Amino acid sequence: MNLNPGEEVTVAKLPSGKWGALLRLNGYDEPFNLGREFKTEEMTEGWLDTTEANNLIDQYITKYRKA
Repeated sequence: MNLNPGEEVTVAKLPSGKWGALLRLNGYDEPFNLGREFKTEEMTEGWLDTTEANNLIDQYITKYRKA
């Protein structure tokens, strides 16, 4: 995962009541929901340490980062 200054991955409670990871990229007003939902904040944070999460974040960066 190669984030530029000002870009970040955060954990937040979603409208569904579950927890999810959000990717904020420069040039976008709203963060991207990475599409996975978990029952607890801790489970979401644990998922962010997985290869699956890192690969997904890299895919979003490649697709949506503005040059």
